[in-house]
Amino acid sequence: MSEHADMNEALAALTDKLRSLNDLVTANQFMVEALARQGRILQQQDASSSRAMLRRQARARFHPETGTTPDAAVLAVLEEILGRQQESAEIIPFPVRA
Repeated sequence: MSEHADMNEALAALTDKLRSLNDLVTANQFMVEALARQGRILQQQDASSSRAMLRRQARARFHPETGTTPDAAVLAVLEEILGRQQESAEIIPFPVRA
């Protein structure tokens, strides 16, 4: 019985990691698409304005109640990254699920 419980725990942990990875992939895809479509506009704006614009678009798309593609976890990743006041690129950390 213990081996079965250990296997279930391991599978649950793996499932959580895969969901988190999927959230990161979706957030990354959103950013890549936004940069491809609006790169010129984003470059003309200052960093704060660009982040604000991307946050509005992320909320419009991923908000759990009003988004066109509701996904609270993806929105949380994008809010965290776009909410930072950093000027340089960084690696998005692997999110921890509650």
